[in-house]
Amino acid sequence: MPWLTFLLVAVTGSVMAGEWQPQGPGPSLNGQVENLTPDDEVTGAVHTVAAHPSSADTLYIGAVNGGVWRTTNATASTPNWTRLTDDKNSLSIGALEFDPTDGTSQTLVAGFGGFSSYGDAGDRFGLLRTTDGGDTWTALDGGGTLVGKNVSGVAPRGQVLVVSVNTANDFSFANIGVWRSVDGGAAFTQIATGDGSTTGLPGGVTHDLESDPSDATRLFTSVVFADSVGGTNGVYRSTNSGANWTKVSSAAMDALLISSNTNNVEIATGPSGSVFVAIVNSGVLAGVFHSTNSGDSWTALGVPGTTEDGEFIGAHPGGQGGIHLSVEADPTDTDIVYLGGDRQPFLGEASGGPGFFPNSIGANDFSGRVFRGDAGQQTIWTPLTHSGTGNNSSPHADSRDMAFDANGHLIETDDGGIYRRVNPRSDASDWVSINGDLQTTESHGLAYDTVSDVVIIGTQDTGTPEQLVTDQPTFFSVSTADGGDPAVEDFATPGLSTRYSSNQFLGNFQRRVLNASNTLQSTAFPSLIPLGGAPGVVAQFYTPIAANEQDGDRLLIGAGNGLYESTDRGNTVSQIDTNIVNGFVGDPILYGVPSNADLIFIGSGSDVLRRLAAPPTTLTTVASPNGSTVDDLTIHPDTPTNVFALANSEVFHSTNSGDSWSDVTGNLGGFDPGGLRTLAFIPATNNALVVAGDRGAYYAYESSAFSVWHRLGTGLPNAPVYELDYDATDDVLVAGLLGRGVWKLSPATGSLDVLFADGFESGDVTAWTSSVP
Repeated sequence: MPWLTFLLVAVTGSVMAGEWQPQGPGPSLNGQVENLTPDDEVTGAVHTVAAHPSSADTLYIGAVNGGVWRTTNATASTPNWTRLTDDKNSLSIGALEFDPTDGTSQTLVAGFGGFSSYGDAGDRFGLLRTTDGGDTWTALDGGGTLVGKNVSGVAPRGQVLVVSVNTANDFSFANIGVWRSVDGGAAFTQIATGDGSTTGLPGGVTHDLESDPSDATRLFTSVVFADSVGGTNGVYRSTNSGANWTKVSSAAMDALLISSNTNNVEIATGPSGSVFVAIVNSGVLAGVFHSTNSGDSWTALGVPGTTEDGEFIGAHPGGQGGIHLSVEADPTDTDIVYLGGDRQPFLGEASGGPGFFPNSIGANDFSGRVFRGDAGQQTIWTPLTHSGTGNNSSPHADSRDMAFDANGHLIETDDGGIYRRVNPRSDASDWVSINGDLQTTESHGLAYDTVSDVVIIGTQDTGTPEQLVTDQPTFFSVSTADGGDPAVEDFATPGLSTRYSSNQFLGNFQRRVLNASNTLQSTAFPSLIPLGGAPGVVAQFYTPIAANEQDGDRLLIGAGNGLYESTDRGNTVSQIDTNIVNGFVGDPILYGVPSNADLIFIGSGSDVLRRLAAPPTTLTTVASPNGSTVDDLTIHPDTPTNVFALANSEVFHSTNSGDSWSDVTGNLGGFDPGGLRTLAFIPATNNALVVAGDRGAYYAYESSAFSVWHRLGTGLPNAPVYELDYDATDDVLVAGLLGRGVWKLSPATGSLDVLFADGFESGDVTAWTSSVP
């Protein structure tokens, strides 16, 4: 087809060639929540929420690795969300606040920070500010001062910007603490330095930055590790927008602020000088304190919890309070506070028993653990989920932030998304999902099913969801908890596919057969019975698996005690090697090509191992690409001596099955791609290698020796890409993003050959634009 004709078709069609298309989840149904409308929805981790002061319909959220989003119909049964920052240098958001000095409520500031439970994030570039309600954003890094710093809190006040930092790329006292700008973010000065003798605030880790709703000049923060530089750990207050600080914490609070143990402190402020402080030690809530006079004096409120099997269990049965803690003061009652922890405990957990549900408050799953505290009552803490609701409802586990909307309803965010509790002072109301079409899933593993043309993914804390209908955003959770590595066999039986899925540590490992209409035909739970006297499979937290590309009965499992091969779809397994496949990033595991079902390549540490013939042939170690951890591998399926490796964001090519490697990273660094994590090979007239990372996907042709790189497509958000999967039957390339779900490029070869033809291949940008759903 002539270039001009193809261009016209691309422009006038509903999808432009070369444009990445979002697939979801948005949302996933059947998530790990309880009795929620609609349909037990989850989407992905939302770290912070900012509620419009006068419009209950307007909410802003900062997703863990998914950027900033806005809804203007939050009270609808299925709210619509607009993505606002997909094209920014990072989508990892650690803080988001309105500027109270803007009477139009159009100014917000977001801070970049890594807070994923999966332990990975995009780069940290300082701040983003909008003055038009989120339509446009300006980057503020203080001339580079804030680059690399993990922003845990922001307090914008016109030209004055105050920022708290809890860690940094270079973790030193010179890079953490509280920072302040008086010129709108052009320059920042570190306020928390040394022993605090200059500004009153010592250097150290600052986990939170809270503003007083009745006095914009009054701020609160906490400091730990101050004792390492001659200062004093404590809770500090400023009455002049962060320029000077005074320690206000009590002796009882100071006793819990321990540099070696305290890994989170959250502060909430309410009306008439009401302040609440929650302190976490070693992942567990250690104390909650209340002040009614802006911190001049404090009262201990104990900690919330429930009694299971005669033993008290607090807000963090999972020990994850370092990230999962939210505190919010009631907007009208100075005695009431709301607190979210990690997950529900089961009966028998405290004693180490086998455990079962329901627990003492009626929880039937590991769902949200949220409480209401009332300092004016003899019994201070009561559950805000299950028995504390009208319908035994609960949001997702792992709470992160809370806010009140303009209608006085409580908004809570967590690893499952965003939820509302109507009238939280009453035990008769319930939790509802307001995830709507929000797409913030942290996808770290995926597989494309060419029989039904859908995707199945493994996710952080929202299980293993699979797409219900081709190109539609609604997914359904096959299993919950932390999703494992999915695999699909879709060629052995015409019209049928086999999907393998699990949750963490290969739990709930199952094999399901589905037809072309995506209808379930059968489900089995493979026994993984070891043969030949070998030890049983000891799973990794994230256990890479691979279905053979030639033999539909074969399966490969990268366990924590070695590599296991099955010839009967997982019913039995043989241990074929004791090396451990690298988990978490990229899935460096290849199994079978059209000409050789026995072929195996794995990445184990910095080594590449291979098998090129049938057992009893064993795996042997070949040359290491560069001495760094091998993150991913891919192969030319028709010329399998051509293998590609990704290690430490460098790309390598071998033409002799790994005996030697050539660095083909070429000009990739010129695109500033951030960390690179995954590879895919696209066989075409001009074969192409694809690599993806923090800021996009890139391809190189075989004709350039795979070393001259170009940007692949438009519209792909700048969230970490964790896995690529190319399907030659449908000519589809799918990408799983840690924070923005699944994206698809179709036709993939057409995007390579057309979008960057006729001179468009140079440079890292194109004239194409993408729509914003």
